[in-house]
Order: sequence, then structure tokens, then C-alpha cells
Amino acid sequence: MRLHWRQFAIAALLGLMLSGAAFAYLLSPPSDLLQIESKPKPLEIARGSSFKSVAATLEANNVIRSALAFEILALLKGERSLLKSGEYEFPHGTAATAVLANLVAGRVKTYQITLVEGWTLRQCLQALATSPGLTQTLTEVDDPKLLALIQSVASSAEGLFDANTFRYVRGDTDLGILERAHTQLSDKLAGYWDQRAQGLPLATPYEALILASIVEKETGLAAERAKIAGVFYNRINSGMRLQSDPTTIYGLGDRYTGTLTRDQLREETPYNTYRIDGLPPSPIALVSDSALTAVLKPEPHDYYYFVSNSNGGHVFSRTLEEHNAAVASYRAARDDSLPDSIPGSLPDSLPRSQQESLQEPLEDPPLQADTIDEDNSER
Repeated sequence: MRLHWRQFAIAALLGLMLSGAAFAYLLSPPSDLLQIESKPKPLEIARGSSFKSVAATLEANNVIRSALAFEILALLKGERSLLKSGEYEFPHGTAATAVLANLVAGRVKTYQITLVEGWTLRQCLQALATSPGLTQTLTEVDDPKLLALIQSVASSAEGLFDANTFRYVRGDTDLGILERAHTQLSDKLAGYWDQRAQGLPLATPYEALILASIVEKETGLAAERAKIAGVFYNRINSGMRLQSDPTTIYGLGDRYTGTLTRDQLREETPYNTYRIDGLPPSPIALVSDSALTAVLKPEPHDYYYFVSNSNGGHVFSRTLEEHNAAVASYRAARDDSLPDSIPGSLPDSLPRSQQESLQEPLEDPPLQADTIDEDNSER
């Protein structure tokens, strides 16, 4: 009798061990060679799905070995009713315990989009429209409507968004991204404005944003931006026009095809800073932190002109004569065949006091060379 019970106990223990091993095996990751070599496939868990349907979906997609074992695991952990909906990715080798933990914690697949400094609103909208998993709500939204949606009182939505990387999950909207970007930029701009240098000829943070967008497009070198901002301030304080190619190009829209012509530089647009005094009516692009810093803490100096050099930067000049020499050197380095007329030699590039003293102003002043390369910005 004693031997009988001993044999029964040993058999029961072996049974438990075997069942435990079997259960552990059923909770281990599936071994699919094809799956090992492929990227994880996104899996959508719809809102309101039952546990059984979720487990069946996981088994059908080779995420788990056994829907039944997965359900028993959830029952033992008391988590059967705690699964969260959303889009998930489970890399090969993820054990059922980890799968369950991710579903309970709601660790859904995330995407990201980067709004790049220097981008226009059109480029931002194009990037949003092609971003996977993002719900599109702005397809038919014009500029005034977008301004209302983000609750901005600006005259244009151009440049009102933070140049940054934004994470999102499937089902988030394009408007939601822009709302976040607008809020971030508004907060950032307020902080920079509070720390601005004294005596700047700017009335509002929005004017700072406009000038920062111009500086952003004038140079890709962060180290130069404070100096370029200083040039623009010197020109503003002296009654000189900004004469910025990027603003003029922006005002041309789709009509700009790679070169600025003499006729385009004569054209009256709100953004042609060869023709208007002061700042254009809105930013022309997204700005970087370095451009905002440069505009609100500019480098003090007595430069009024700058021209591209052969190293991707600029040569800065105090006088028109110095500027002309720098332009000549630049042309010689590039072996340019541009005409002799250069920006800075025309009456409306001088301080107003000097403009008015000219005895014989040109009837048709040579605003620029006949054609100007976009990267040959000469002031």
C-alpha cells in the first residue's frame, strides 16, 4: 500500500513537471525562420475587441504559439480585461509574457515626423500628408481656416510652427501635430523674447520671428547668424532696405525657377525687400533656435553688407567699396560672367539721407545682376 502511494506521488509530480514544461513551451516565442529574417509586422488591436479575438489574432500572426495558453496566462495574472487597443509591433523572439505586458501597458507602435528649419508651410503640409498612420484632416483647409484652428491671430500661418521632431501614434491627426508645434514655438518665442537684448528695433515677438526666418534662409551656418542679424539691424537703423533674396524669392512663389531676374527684383510684392521698407508681412519659413537666438541677441558691429564666399560662408563689409571688392573676389573665384552692376551700388541700397542727396538718381537703377543665383546672395 505504501509503495502504491509512493508511485502515485511520483507520477503526479512527473505529470506536473511535464505539464509545466508544456505550458512554458506554449508561452515561448514561435520559431519561424521566415519570421526571423523579416521585420515585425504591425498588428492592430481594435477598440472593443474581446480577449479571445485578440489571442486568436496573435496566434494567427505567429506572435504567440497558443491562444489558449495565452488566455490561461492572462487569467493567472488577473490581466484578461486589461488589454489596450492600438497598433503594436512584436519583434521576433518576444515571449508571450512580454506580449501580454506590452498589451496591458499600451506600448503601441510610435511614428515620428520632423518639421525641418527652413521649411515653408507648404513643405510641412506635404510631409504631414505622406506620413504613415497619420489621419489627414487638413486636405481642404486654407490659410485663414488653419489660423482659426490653431487659434492664432497672425496674418499668415507661415512660420508659426516649431522646427522639431514629433512622435505620434496611428490615429493621431495632422492638425494635432501642428497644434503641438505651434504651442511649442509660441512658448519658445516668449522665452527668447523675454531674454532679448535691449534697444532692438522690434516691436513684437512676431517681428522677431519674421526676421529670424530671414536669417534662417540667408545662411546655413549657425555661427554666422548673429553677425547677419547684426547687418540687418544696422541697415534698419540706418533707413536702408533689407535687400534679402530669400524674401523676394518667397514672394514669387511658384514663379521662381532658380534664378532672380532684373524684372522680378523690380516687381512690387509685399515680400520684395528690394522695394519695401522694413520687414515683410510674415515669416518666410520655419526657424531654428540658433536663428531666434541670433535675432534677439545679435552681434554688435558696423557691417552693412555681406556676400557669399567660396567656403559656404560670407564675407562682411563695412562700406560699399569694401563690398564691391568682396563681390569681385567672389566672382573671380567662381569665374562668374555676371554683369558689373551689383547690389549696394544702387540708390535705394544706401541710407535714405544719402539717397536724397543724389543729384541724378538713375531712372532705371540696376537692382541686381541680370540673373542672380539663389546661393549668390549679395548685399
